[in-house]
Amino acid sequence: MKIILFLSIFFLNIYANIFDFRTLSSDFVQTITNEQNSTIAYTGSFYATNRQIALWIYKTPIKKKVYFIKNKVVIIEPELEQAIITNLKNSPNFATIIKGAKKISKDRYVANYEDTNYYIDVKDNEISSISYKDKLENRVDIRLKNVEKNIVLDDALFKLNIPKDYDIVTQ
Repeated sequence: MKIILFLSIFFLNIYANIFDFRTLSSDFVQTITNEQNSTIAYTGSFYATNRQIALWIYKTPIKKKVYFIKNKVVIIEPELEQAIITNLKNSPNFATIIKGAKKISKDRYVANYEDTNYYIDVKDNEISSISYKDKLENRVDIRLKNVEKNIVLDDALFKLNIPKDYDIVTQ
């Protein structure tokens, strides 16, 4: 009986540790494939906290920053010299999505957010990828590399700075 109790607690802790974090950072490759099988790949870095704050820094093929701050999203697009500000319900928050994940196989979980299923793959007790179909029926696959959990992230990293000469678009 003690062994069963120990194993139950052990596996519950493994499950909890996968999706529980104070901070999370990773490099990523985001591949988007449309219905005609045309594909574009973006690369960059990702940072998040359990305080509903996240930052996606896109490096290629275009540079941009996407800030998730509580209930809003701000996209800074240097090439267009614009900032787009939108309500969070139009763009999902990573931390919110993974908190609702349910295990569907050994290394795969699914989370449903706003009628979209997000499939989360886990490798070595870390999130390795997230895939879903967006509202335009594009297949989105995000591969995470160099994942680090619970490291110190300076709050200055998440400080939003919209250059004064940028156009601001509110959606």
